[in-house]
Amino acid sequence: MANDTDAAMSALYMAQKAFDKAQVPPSTLVQPWSPELVQFLAIGVLGFSCIALVMVTALLWRSGAPPNQVLKVFGVITILCFSALLLVVGYNNEQLTPIVGLFGAIAGYILGKDSKTNKDE
Repeated sequence: MANDTDAAMSALYMAQKAFDKAQVPPSTLVQPWSPELVQFLAIGVLGFSCIALVMVTALLWRSGAPPNQVLKVFGVITILCFSALLLVVGYNNEQLTPIVGLFGAIAGYILGKDSKTNKDE
């Protein structure tokens, strides 16, 4: 049992050493997305957002939805689309994390906010 553990630990140590030697320095990494592709994807996300908002507007207008439902639907769609846009545009983790956290807080507020209803009925 001890020999198996020692053998596994030495194999793990050897694999870690090989991995450390094979790592590429960050300065030689290449961005796989070209600026043209990023621009195309950003325009695509914005176009999809506009189409989704127009469709939701028509559906909510026809159904005569209350204002709080309109706020929830528009808020969620806008937050999702802008989060996808920020993801595509390629901000790094240090810039993206607080923005997504703020979007999450806004989404939580919008979805958690309830209209005042009489609970006795």
